[in-house]
Amino acid sequence: MFNILIAEDNDFTAKQYKTALEKRNHKVTLTKDGVECVDLYTNEVKYEELFRKTRTPPYDIVLLDHDMPRMTGAAAAKEILEQRPNQRLIFLSAYGNAIMSKLDTVREDTIQIVQKPFSLNFLIKKIEGSALRNRIINSQNGNVLTASQDAAAIR
Repeated sequence: MFNILIAEDNDFTAKQYKTALEKRNHKVTLTKDGVECVDLYTNEVKYEELFRKTRTPPYDIVLLDHDMPRMTGAAAAKEILEQRPNQRLIFLSAYGNAIMSKLDTVREDTIQIVQKPFSLNFLIKKIEGSALRNRIINSQNGNVLTASQDAAAIR
């Protein structure tokens, strides 16, 4: 189960993401634009620091639409990454190349882009596959998977 923050200004699309991900037992928090997303993220970071005494990202994954009112996904991503540079972000947008040009100083392993249109099953595989692969790579004890299962097998 992953804790996922979503910034999507289209209510119908946001509800589709939420429903599909919650059916897979993920915890989903929706925000309507980049400003609301960054505000919520900042509050969660402060909570993590004050009460849990940790500097880990408050969400496993943040999903961002790019073209939103008040603040674009790229601007929101910059603010999020200033707080937690290792936060995983996935852009759900038709503007893939434009997003990366605005985030030229960001490590490529932090950000992924899912080009619209896409199926909800594809999104789920992207979220669960990349998150699982990162847990394998970042595992301290090496006991996450058996020796016959490696990151290359999870695509």
